[in-house]
Amino acid sequence: MINQNNKYRLRLNKRIIGYAEETADGLLFKGREPLWWMRGKPNYNQIDKFVGIQDKFHRDIYENDLVNYRLNAEAQMRKGVILKNEATESFGILDLDSKHFTRLFLEEICLFKSEKMEIYSHLFNHPELEEFLEIE
Repeated sequence: MINQNNKYRLRLNKRIIGYAEETADGLLFKGREPLWWMRGKPNYNQIDKFVGIQDKFHRDIYENDLVNYRLNAEAQMRKGVILKNEATESFGILDLDSKHFTRLFLEEICLFKSEKMEIYSHLFNHPELEEFLEIE
């Protein structure tokens, strides 16, 4: 399992403007432009939390990411969205075909292999999926 530091993706509506990570010294901000946070208060209104794993290209996976993933026993790739189950406070994949939610972790064990998962987009770039999934 990857280091579970509290890491966040910061967005202004649908645009990713930077990232933040909690460190021993406080929050560490990283942006697309150098020192973007020093021009005043960072202008973001949405936060996506890091779920604790990376995809096959070593990119951090955040909630609201759309992923292609493969179950160990299946050869075919499936499409899903990374969401948080508020009742259990756990992250998982909601399969876009079956609408079945599978937790990413059971206790401390990750149920998916990073090399069988790939981010291909973000839910916030696909309003038709938000309506289809009835997400507010």
